[in-house]
Order: sequence, then structure tokens, then C-alpha cells
Amino acid sequence: MGGRQAVVRETKPVNSRRYVASFDVENTTKGDSGRYRCIAQSERGVGVSSYADLTVKQPPVPIAPPQLTAVGATYLWIQLNANSINGDGPIIEREVEYRTVSGMLIDTTPVDKPTHKIGHLDPDTEYEISVLLTRPLEGGTGNPGPPLESQDQVC
Repeated sequence: MGGRQAVVRETKPVNSRRYVASFDVENTTKGDSGRYRCIAQSERGVGVSSYADLTVKQPPVPIAPPQLTAVGATYLWIQLNANSINGDGPIIEREVEYRTVSGMLIDTTPVDKPTHKIGHLDPDTEYEISVLLTRPLEGGTGNPGPPLESQDQVC
């Protein structure tokens, strides 16, 4: 990639003349996706690979914050709003992260439905509620999406 170097993570012999090598290519963006060749150099000589496809995937992040759908004495019902995302899917896990604005409490809960009840909240306390999405493979969990800021309006 423009002459960048990457250290070999693993090498496996296929036969006496062929090897398969794995690399960690750091600091890539989706724009770096494409076809590349590897040029390896050592004291024994130089080797050039066949072309290989590099696909750069970004972790998914919701575009919109969750929506508040109902308020109770010590709970909130939210709609995740996680269908429109930046990044790549498929989505294999959804989590709701909520925290007090003062930063004293942070909790993350797995969610398997488009709506979710957050319970055991303190009255007259402001909360930020975000959704985290995960796609398959390492590095697949994105940053929290935009927060819903809500003051628990408990009577």
C-alpha cells in the first residue's frame, strides 16, 4: 500500500516453493480496499506474491440516537433505532449503554429486541443512553451511537 511495511504475523508452508503469510495492516480506511501484491525481502532474496484482495471493514455505529417511548416511576422504555448505521454489518449483537450524566454509573446490557426497558433508575437523574452494535470478527464492536439524553421524570 504505497510502499508501507507490515510485519508478518504468521507464515505457513504450502509446499517447498509456496507459503501463506498473514499480516496486520494498521491504520487502514475503506479507501484502502483493493487488490495488492506482497513483496518480501530477506537475506535469501526477494519474493513477489500473486494479487490478493484487501477488504477494510468499519465497525457499525448507529446514525440516530435511541428514542424514548415510555417513562415510568424508575424505568424508561426506548426504541433502539439501530437499523441505519455507518460502517459494516451484519449486526450480530446489540447492546444498550446507559450512564448518569454525572458519570457515577455506567452499565451495558445485551438487547435482542428493537425496544428495551431500562429499569432501577434513580428519580430526578439525567441519563445518556446509547446503542452499541457488533459485527463478526475481531474489532467488530463500534463506538456508542449518538446518545439520547433523558431526565427520568419520576413523580
